[in-house]
Amino acid sequence: MSPGLTYDFSLVPGLGDAIDNGVVCSNYTDPKHTWHVVKNFKGDTALFTQPTTPIKCGGAPQKIMYLAESHFQKSGVRKNTKVVFATAGTVIFGVKEIAKTLMKVIDRKNIDLRLGHQLVKIDGPNQIAWYKMAEHEGYHNKDNGVKVEKDGELTGIHYDMLHTAPPSVAPKFVQESNLVNDAGWLDVDKHTMQHNKYANIFGLGDVAGLPTAKTGAAIRKQVPVVVDNIDLLIQHDKMGKKSYNGYSSCPLVTDYGKMVLAEFDYDKNFIPDPKLKNLFISDSSKEHWRLWMLKKYGLPYLYWNKMLKGKDV
Repeated sequence: MSPGLTYDFSLVPGLGDAIDNGVVCSNYTDPKHTWHVVKNFKGDTALFTQPTTPIKCGGAPQKIMYLAESHFQKSGVRKNTKVVFATAGTVIFGVKEIAKTLMKVIDRKNIDLRLGHQLVKIDGPNQIAWYKMAEHEGYHNKDNGVKVEKDGELTGIHYDMLHTAPPSVAPKFVQESNLVNDAGWLDVDKHTMQHNKYANIFGLGDVAGLPTAKTGAAIRKQVPVVVDNIDLLIQHDKMGKKSYNGYSSCPLVTDYGKMVLAEFDYDKNFIPDPKLKNLFISDSSKEHWRLWMLKKYGLPYLYWNKMLKGKDV
């Protein structure tokens, strides 16, 4: 089973009506509208945020923020703009080496980082994003003139543009089956990708209930494990010896022509691909133009010409 995921806008009331309209945008649903919003932004508060559900490529809501901030610099509105990143997390990124670099990017771009912000609803007409504050609530930058209000236990941030990812869930037919775990994702073993209850079922990709990021890089490493297991089960009625270690990768574009490549396993260990040295990249946790070239040219080639051809890469 590899049906991917789907969006459930009911998890953030108001977002479904607001998204892809006016100043609310998402690269996940309509990147052309995102570009329209960024191009026509005249200043004040640019809010970038994300839901508390797992999403495709957890770094994507940051990438568009860094690129938008660069565009604001070019268009001349940056001096009149407050760029805010509100996230439910306790850190900017779960891998220490990558987080260290991203915090330098946050500082360089003077981005207002607000941690512990759990997005709960969107008030589109009044342009307010409402958050429940986590116990680990914290800020990187303090008061910078962003308009904030309270409503009971909720905190509202006023925005003049908003980018977010849609709340994501497993497809309905999966959620309503007896194949899911408590969180509603396909219940598979995190190393073999075999279903924890039904031995004749395997799952991979975004639908799988695995404690790692949902990325194309992850499924690239999951597929050989599943293929090996199914092949040996059919031929010899035994499982293979390959094991998925939770590998995932987030290419984090931090500026025009700059990128950081976060590669990590289940334990959030930073595990850069040794082949990067062939590109003269000694430390992929640091910003580099060669990594940006890899993202722009290398990864699309890998995807279309290798992965989709069924090649083990």
